[in-house]
Amino acid sequence: MKLKFFLYSLFISCLTLTACTDSEEKNDDQVIDEALLDFNEFSLKPYDIPASILLPDETSNIGASTKTEVKHTEGDFMWDLKVGPNFEFVINDWGDDKEILNAEVEKLKDLEFYDVKFIKKTPKTLIYERTLKVDGKKNASKKVGVEHKTYHLFMTKVINEIIYVFETRDTGSTKEIVDLQEKCVNSIKLINNIQ
Repeated sequence: MKLKFFLYSLFISCLTLTACTDSEEKNDDQVIDEALLDFNEFSLKPYDIPASILLPDETSNIGASTKTEVKHTEGDFMWDLKVGPNFEFVINDWGDDKEILNAEVEKLKDLEFYDVKFIKKTPKTLIYERTLKVDGKKNASKKVGVEHKTYHLFMTKVINEIIYVFETRDTGSTKEIVDLQEKCVNSIKLINNIQ
C-alpha cells in the first residue's frame, strides 16, 4: 500500500513539475516575442554580409518612417544602415581583430573634449554616455554652456569568422535608440550561403 501511495505521489509530482516547466518556458518565449514585436527582418546579404537583422518598424516609436537604407560600396569595408533620420548604424568589417573593442575603450578614455561614462561593458558590447566638457571663464555663471549628452553603442558580431563592428553614428543618439540598436545586433542570424 505504501509503495502504491509513493508511486502515485511521484507520478503527480512529475506531472506538476512538467506543467510548471512548460508554462515557464511559454512565458519566457512570450517575453522574447513581445520584445521583438516592433521589429522586421532585414537581409544584409545583398550588401555582402551573409546575415539578417531585425530592425524597428513604424510602431516602435523611433520618430521616423521605417524605410531602411543601406549605403555601401561593393568591396568596401564599411556600411551605413539607416531607418529614418534617428536610427543609424555604421557597420565596419574588422576581419579577425579580436582586440577592437579593447582598443575602442582605450580611445574613449583619452578623449579630450568629452567625459565618457561606461554604462555596459562586456567582451562584445560597449554602451556609453558621452558628455561634452563645458569650460567657461573662472568667474562665469554656472549656467554658461549647454549640457550636450549623447549615448553610443559599439558592438562586435562574428559572422562567417569575420568580426563586424556595429556602432552608433558619431553624433550619438538617445538612450532609447541605443537600447533598440543593441536588440537589433543581438537578433542577427547567419543566412545560409546556398543560393
